[in-house]
Amino acid sequence: MPLPQVECTGSICNNDLVGLSSKSNGFTMFKECVKVKKVFDEFVLRECVEGIELDVDECHDSFRGSIDPTLILRHCMIINPQIKNASTSSEKRLRFSGRCCCQVFSKDSKGNIVRLKVKSIPSGTALSKGPNGELCFNFSVRRLYPGATTDTFDRLLHFVDQDTFELQCLGEAIIDEENNDFIGDTLITSIGVFVAIKFDAEVQLCIPVFGTCLITDECSEEEFCDSFEIKDIPDFNPPQINDINPYCD
Repeated sequence: MPLPQVECTGSICNNDLVGLSSKSNGFTMFKECVKVKKVFDEFVLRECVEGIELDVDECHDSFRGSIDPTLILRHCMIINPQIKNASTSSEKRLRFSGRCCCQVFSKDSKGNIVRLKVKSIPSGTALSKGPNGELCFNFSVRRLYPGATTDTFDRLLHFVDQDTFELQCLGEAIIDEENNDFIGDTLITSIGVFVAIKFDAEVQLCIPVFGTCLITDECSEEEFCDSFEIKDIPDFNPPQINDINPYCD
């Protein structure tokens, strides 16, 4: 079903709009068509697994020791994303499924970033090992839309039918703080994972515009030598004996 469309040309008199203050009297806006990514739905999943095994990546073969309990999940992507209409005669529903896979990083005791690869995960959980040692979260979730009107739900189905949607995932994970030491090259621990799934699509919206802004380069980079000229002169004298705690911060 195609989305409802409006003609996005011409201007708008403020008398036609509700909620403008009296200071806006006589101000005319114009219509502008913009292309944006709109998030239509999102949900968060969690899973905790005991007995997962992680290996340090080969490029850190000299690593020994413990890591921070908070893991860093990066470069997350969904493999085989699917959205299906699971509605019944009385309920508007969509089913989301896929496999969110993320690369796993952490910090060692010296603060160095260390890449970890999943070695094995116990069966019977939502977590699995990716093709290159990623940590993957398998999901199949049915979402209800009890408050959605028929028109609103049809708009969601439009992106599903046209296959123009995108599912994105973000992840965070922590491991058992009491069991984060490596035995040889392997860490055997418990892990808790949060995954956020976002259903978005690119849309074109017709919006009222007051006008165009003056573009200012607020983040312009200063030349190094120009900024150096205004730096304070350092103290070249050693701390004196009558200074209070001369060697302490």
